[in-house]
Amino acid sequence: MKKLFYVTLLLLLFAGMITSCSISNMAMKQPNNHIEFYKGDFDYSPQVTGEATSVKVLMIDWARLFNVKKGDVTGENLSNPTEITTINMATQFVKDGIVGAFNAIIPVIGDFGKEKVNQYALYEMMKKNPGYDIVLYPQYESKKFVIPIIYSKTTVKATARLGKIK
Repeated sequence: MKKLFYVTLLLLLFAGMITSCSISNMAMKQPNNHIEFYKGDFDYSPQVTGEATSVKVLMIDWARLFNVKKGDVTGENLSNPTEITTINMATQFVKDGIVGAFNAIIPVIGDFGKEKVNQYALYEMMKKNPGYDIVLYPQYESKKFVIPIIYSKTTVKATARLGKIK
């Protein structure tokens, strides 16, 4: 009886392997969008700042739950710049009217931080200084007050130079 059970199970497993579905995936190659810039190709701003505060109650940022405004960053994280800088520029604007989300993606050279509050501060910086194409070496000053799980308040002040392509 046991032997018949194992033989039947083996046959069912083998039949399942033979009749399983296959998956095909096709993709298009994206174009090479690397652009080479020199330092002289940019007009630089003086140091500018942007400040953002995030208040979370029960680990949820209720103010931004359905209304998101942040500056996402993309590009090369270059720690040792030379005279020639190569940046992968993928600038795009996405608006989702259903939840009121607005993402602005701008290239950053340097550290862009790991917390969302840093992105909110970059968004405020971009909003106060329109017309610039790149953020150069942002620095963050953050203040935190935390009662674990119940309440946290984070204030971030981002300071950076902005660059505009000539």
